[in-house]
Amino acid sequence: MLSKKVLLNYKNKVVFIILMLFIIYSGKIFSQQKLFLENGKDDYSIGSYISVIEDKEYKLSINEASSDSMKKKYIYYNKETLNLRFTTSVFWLRLIIVDTLSNPASGIMAFQNSRTWILIKNEPAIEDIRLYQRDLNFGGNKFTEIKAGSVIPVSEKAIKTNDFIGGLHVQKNVPDTVYLRIQTKSQFILSFNMLTTAEYAIHSSKKYLVHGILFGILLLLLSYNTLLYFSIKDKVYIFYSLYILCYTFYIFSYEGYFFEIFGRNFYNDYFILPTGSVSITGVFLLLLTREFLSTKICLPWAYKLLTYLTPLPPIICICIFAFTTPWLVVILAVIVLGSYILGMIIAFITLKKGVVVSKYYLIALSGTVIGVLIYTTTRNGLLPIPYNIWTQNSVNFGILWEALVLAATVGYRFSNLKAEKEIEKTLMRNQIAADLHDEIGSNLSTISLQSRMMMKDIDMDNNSRNQLQNIMNIASITTDTIRDIVWFINPFHDKSEDLVLRMKELASKMLVNITYVFKSDGSIERIFDLIPDLNKRRHIYLIFKEALNNIMKHSKAKEVSISLKTENKKFIMIIADNGKGFNEEEIKRGDGLKNLKNRAAIVGAQIFIESIDKQGTKIMLEVPL
Repeated sequence: MLSKKVLLNYKNKVVFIILMLFIIYSGKIFSQQKLFLENGKDDYSIGSYISVIEDKEYKLSINEASSDSMKKKYIYYNKETLNLRFTTSVFWLRLIIVDTLSNPASGIMAFQNSRTWILIKNEPAIEDIRLYQRDLNFGGNKFTEIKAGSVIPVSEKAIKTNDFIGGLHVQKNVPDTVYLRIQTKSQFILSFNMLTTAEYAIHSSKKYLVHGILFGILLLLLSYNTLLYFSIKDKVYIFYSLYILCYTFYIFSYEGYFFEIFGRNFYNDYFILPTGSVSITGVFLLLLTREFLSTKICLPWAYKLLTYLTPLPPIICICIFAFTTPWLVVILAVIVLGSYILGMIIAFITLKKGVVVSKYYLIALSGTVIGVLIYTTTRNGLLPIPYNIWTQNSVNFGILWEALVLAATVGYRFSNLKAEKEIEKTLMRNQIAADLHDEIGSNLSTISLQSRMMMKDIDMDNNSRNQLQNIMNIASITTDTIRDIVWFINPFHDKSEDLVLRMKELASKMLVNITYVFKSDGSIERIFDLIPDLNKRRHIYLIFKEALNNIMKHSKAKEVSISLKTENKKFIMIIADNGKGFNEEEIKRGDGLKNLKNRAAIVGAQIFIESIDKQGTKIMLEVPL
């Protein structure tokens, strides 16, 4: 009993394997299907209606390919899109069309009882296509030949577009067999559509609309980021712009628009221009990844790796042209796709290291990767998705998504880097302030203390004592200056109210036994918000300090008035006293007043000094806002 069960199980497995092989190769078992034209249908994907034969030695002519002896050698795959990979062989395709419609109104009448259809290729890179159809003007097996493909100049075609192959004249109730001879250096992707002339016009309009929107957005992004580069001088912007430019040119040449507009310019330009532009696109993608993710700082090994990889795409591209080996195109495609995958890996690592923009870089590149997956699977028939204008442009849509996300992120990255630089500057200022206070301030205090102790020596002569007193005075003045410098360097004192408070403290410290008052037209604490430049603030403060110092030394004033206000887009500071005043000669010789004028000139301000003998002095500073 056990042996029978084992035998039965074995038989079931054999039947299952045979069934699977039958399903896989059923296209080769069944005979080729005929394309029956339906009423009201103007667009046919003919991939599942064609059979194929390979001509490795390029010996077959149309008469041999269409002979009865060759019919059984054609292989029928029953696939909408057939991928024959890279090969140097020639392939012949056979299509049988039957028009049983009584009213051929959807097409244009070319001959009596026949109508014209347009045959187009969905793969732009196919080079040499020969369309053979029996001549309706003659009986027998005489064929007309129409040349198409990228190698044929657009100017020589009846319809001057890259996807146009030729017109098919289909007779009613007469099965018509059409043959295609195809040869190309690029990947053999067999995907064709047959349309009425009216439907072809609609199809072309959709294609031009999609590509027009794509080119328009890419060129806008290119222009915008080029202008940003010239204003900001950040390498990310120029690499981003060159990346977009090269990919735009790749689409422009690959889809045939370059040759439709400018024509053929040199040998193999239809192959060289797309291949060359996609290799340069890979270069700028690597450079953009290197700079965008700040790999030089946070991931040095990735910076070196991306730098070393940049020459690789152009080298492979040169080898393709030098050795004319089709499979090198696959290597180039793998390298470019690998650049995106490598970029995502590095972005993931840098994200773990705290680089925030890496998250957006991952989002951007995911669009391109998804587009490539859709494009690859539909070209190879791995997904039940039609190979149409949308799936054909899935990579372009992915690149467009990437370009838009990167454009937004580049702006965010700039703001983020600017904020990081501001934080770095703040830390630097804080460190400098601490060093000045701890080192120089401490040393000056030590000099002053030692000078004071030395002056207590009773054996010291008067000349030495006077010199030490001068040293103490200089150290004291320098200490005050250092304190001011430290205060302004310290980022915690950037607020307007802090500066106003320091000016008030200085006035209370210097104007001893003098009645003084601060006046203001508005909120005096916020008045320095109108002067964000810290250097201007520092000079205003020093002018204020110098003016108070002159009052204490020379004026013998009893009252001082200090006023801060804004008027006519100017910051105005007025310091007035009721002291003895100055005469003109004294003003010209005084170093203190010269310092006031020099500091005012540095910040582009005007200073006015009015002095009346025995009535006081008024100093007015006007700083443009």
